[in-house]
Amino acid sequence: MSSSFFVFEIKVNRENFITILCSQSADIFFLWLSSFSLHLTRFTVNGCSLKKHFLCTRRKRIFKMSTFRLATVNAHSFRNPSTGNNTCEELASIFKPFKLDLIAVQEIIENNSWKRFCELVDLPYYQVGLPAGSYLGNGFACRYPIREYSNQRTTDKCKNETRGFLQCVFDATEDSFLHNRTFAVTHLDHLDEKNRLRQIKEFDPLEKKIDVLLGDMNSLSENDYSDEYFEENIRQLRQKSNWEPPFFDLTNFITKQLNYRDAFRLKNPDLKDEKVVTCRFHTRIDYIYLKPNENDSWSLEDCFIINTSNVTDHNAVFASLQKKN
Repeated sequence: MSSSFFVFEIKVNRENFITILCSQSADIFFLWLSSFSLHLTRFTVNGCSLKKHFLCTRRKRIFKMSTFRLATVNAHSFRNPSTGNNTCEELASIFKPFKLDLIAVQEIIENNSWKRFCELVDLPYYQVGLPAGSYLGNGFACRYPIREYSNQRTTDKCKNETRGFLQCVFDATEDSFLHNRTFAVTHLDHLDEKNRLRQIKEFDPLEKKIDVLLGDMNSLSENDYSDEYFEENIRQLRQKSNWEPPFFDLTNFITKQLNYRDAFRLKNPDLKDEKVVTCRFHTRIDYIYLKPNENDSWSLEDCFIINTSNVTDHNAVFASLQKKN
């Protein structure tokens, strides 16, 4: 993020204001003010109590934001796949160093674990969308307020479950990557590629003008594997286990017909096999897709996989975008 200054207009009483230009972070300024043993709730910043301003609405930057960081992860209901222990704090500790601006999470419900996770990763604004008859909810947590959202459910059911498609638009300034973009997160069927195709076609991200599509697609990408790896670790394993054979229809549909860009593949064109794994079945099924825009003032800076496999049954995918000069 580029160097920033912060303006704080502090109301001391009805007539007197103190205006301070601070080059440090808002949190450091908050601690500095606290050192004078002031009653913070008796002061206001732009009409909001000082304490509430920092803890909830945070601060407003004068200079432009230059980097935006986002991620997607299947949280497995914040339960360790081996022990069943709650993983909320452990998972949050993995993401904390990345200073995320937004995260999309699958397999959650709106409970204390979800709220605590959002608090621990410093993303105070969040929304959950639940399908009918299932715990497989999707959620967004963000550093900026949610202006509007909608949650679509599939009309068809797979094993009495529907799947959800949560869309969010965020209240952000023009210098933010969030400005005038619509984000969506989903978690598609895990049993059958035909079901996944029906679901994504029903959700229709292109028609809904989704700019960033994230989530657990439960589908493979053809360029992720060498012939030997594919034969031994995917095709033969699925055949022995009586699983569905491997397909690439869903990801081909998203990238070739809907024309979305696979962020991980854009930044890692040569990585294959075990280096691209995001799930316990040694495949990549978690994605961040970007809708191309010739006039976009932001460009993809990096995209990589974060190892979260000891905390959930998936690895996370992280991407950062850079504001063009």
